[in-house]
Amino acid sequence: MGKLSEILKEDARHIWSKILTHPFIIELYEGTLPLKKFKFYVKQDYTYLIGSMKAFSLLASKASYEISKLALELAYADATVEMENYIKLLKKLDMDLNYIMNEDPAPTNLAYVNFLLSTCCLGSSLECLVSLLPCFWSYQEIAEYNKDKLFHNHVDIYVEWAKVYLSKEYKSIVSKLKKIIDLSWKGNNYEKYKRVFLTASRYEYMFWDMAYKIEGWPI
Repeated sequence: MGKLSEILKEDARHIWSKILTHPFIIELYEGTLPLKKFKFYVKQDYTYLIGSMKAFSLLASKASYEISKLALELAYADATVEMENYIKLLKKLDMDLNYIMNEDPAPTNLAYVNFLLSTCCLGSSLECLVSLLPCFWSYQEIAEYNKDKLFHNHVDIYVEWAKVYLSKEYKSIVSKLKKIIDLSWKGNNYEKYKRVFLTASRYEYMFWDMAYKIEGWPI
């Protein structure tokens, strides 16, 4: 029997292939993405960042020591390092955090974050880990798949943003998350984890689509 993370990724290949080549991604890595779309993405990313931190905190409250330790490390990273980098990015984009905090999340963003929180609140520790994996892992895959485009990208802020997901530090986080998922799986209930992984992967695609279309509420 293979590793759970790899089996899940294989079953989500049809979704991930579309994530890797989404117009938002391609244009960002090529340096042709309109800045207003990137700014919208950055605004929405705040809600996701806070939601992710809360999801890891929920996980830590119910998991074994090893999983709780990793969950708290990632929650702390979200609250400190990620937030610090986020604030630096806002300054470069001439955007204010107080303004961002008062922005309403777009429908897709709200639904995605609520999915993560409900999964981590009501589901098992492993279900929670699986729900969070597509975001972390797909960003690394996106960066690896599109990294050659950065050589011709003249938008410094896009290049700087993308290179974060090629760093050793980021790859180490993804590796730890995959490893603890693989070690936690006992070889049963695969369909349950598959549903969670596919749903989160679909939301990842929808998040990029939301940003590209600058999604808003209909009324």
